[in-house]
Amino acid sequence: MRRILLPMLAVLLAAVSCGPRQRSGREAISLVYDIVTGSDARGSRIMSEFGNPASGGEIYIAGSPIFTRPLAARFLECDIADNVRGRKWSDGLKDFAGETFCCMIDEAFPPYSRFASTPDSLRELAVRYLLAALDTRCNVSIYDLDGNAEKSSAKIMVLSDPWLLRYGKFDIDTLQTLTGGTVPVISPQALMLEAVLAADTKSFNVGIICDSSCVSSGIYPELFRHACSKYDVVGAKCTVGSGSLYDFLDSYLLGGNARPLDAILLDDPAADMDAFEEQLKAIRDFSREEYMKYGRCVSQSLRLVSSSALTMEECYRILRSRSLFTHKIAQPVLKNYTVKLHPWGADMQFLLIPE
Repeated sequence: MRRILLPMLAVLLAAVSCGPRQRSGREAISLVYDIVTGSDARGSRIMSEFGNPASGGEIYIAGSPIFTRPLAARFLECDIADNVRGRKWSDGLKDFAGETFCCMIDEAFPPYSRFASTPDSLRELAVRYLLAALDTRCNVSIYDLDGNAEKSSAKIMVLSDPWLLRYGKFDIDTLQTLTGGTVPVISPQALMLEAVLAADTKSFNVGIICDSSCVSSGIYPELFRHACSKYDVVGAKCTVGSGSLYDFLDSYLLGGNARPLDAILLDDPAADMDAFEEQLKAIRDFSREEYMKYGRCVSQSLRLVSSSALTMEECYRILRSRSLFTHKIAQPVLKNYTVKLHPWGADMQFLLIPE
């Protein structure tokens, strides 16, 4: 059925392109339509053959090293669920036992902020990430341009960086919709924003703690504005900072902010969530100096939300609900792949090389 779907879509798209195009809403990049129509033969083949997840597949995490490596490390140690009943309760067993995590560590294109003036480049890169994750071939070395090494296809893909959510996920979703692909594609930033803006009790004054390299990039306020629009939240505000909870609140106060925060979102996979919770506990302790200094900055109902924890919970939920666990009795495994520039390819083409 899937082999029939792509040619049918190609005919429909060709028919539409013959007449004047009425632009309504956002359009996908040309690479998406090239794959759907078969103009991009490799992409069309990959989506036809590997666009549906299987339990034998692997979990791919794609993006820059500062987000991808620490997030993968958290997955390997994750124990937030009861593996028998699926409840949120540590049972002393690794939640992703038997699973393989593949890091697509991008050493070619970061920092993604340099593409702010050419966002279509990032959109194309995200689509090529998906194709590389689904493909069962990769490159032996920088000299292997044809892809002579074998690998497993993705059953879940995680886009680790905020830039990939803002500029790439729409095109990935569009491609899968047009080709019938059903591989779940997860964004940690989308999950954390949904947690505070789509909840029954919405948060209107939000702090976001991220890696220091992203604080001044403007990406988080942009994502926050788009999420507010998506969830019909009016009058919400976000403040971005880095470091420990104390560091962030020092910066918050120095900025002249006096309104108590309703939620603090932690989007730094390398940060220690336990340390943040201990600091928040000290701030709420009337007998501590920290309460005097920071107590007025946090509401009594403040939520501390970790994007990496939400991502692990979502991956676990998907694997369980869709029967995608391998059920192997083994420790979770990590494989690293390096993204390198393709020497002769187009601007956003790359080689995927096992480390």
